[in-house]
Amino acid sequence: MIKTISFMKRKPGLSREDFIRHYEEHHAPLALKHLPTFRKYVRNYPVAMPGADEPEFDCMTEFWFDDIEGALKVQEILGDYKTEVGRIFLEDEERFLDRSRSRSFLIDERASQI
Repeated sequence: MIKTISFMKRKPGLSREDFIRHYEEHHAPLALKHLPTFRKYVRNYPVAMPGADEPEFDCMTEFWFDDIEGALKVQEILGDYKTEVGRIFLEDEERFLDRSRSRSFLIDERASQI
């Protein structure tokens, strides 16, 4: 399997709670509807430790695919904002994400059995 991870930052002025609500109630359902090559889709919301600074990102999203072709297909869909689906995602992302501070990576995951 292939995995990508995205670190996402909320728009300035948007509360953490509103960010999570929008992601869970609007953006995640869009992804499940329009991006059929996902095998697993997980959103991780960091919680600041008492006395620590706010985390640099508001969500670490993990996407699993059967193969590199599935991952590249999603990148192709999301990277072309001229298509109908691309515009849907761009418009939604502009509602809740600071896209200039969000980053995505293709991951070579190594897990140890304990």
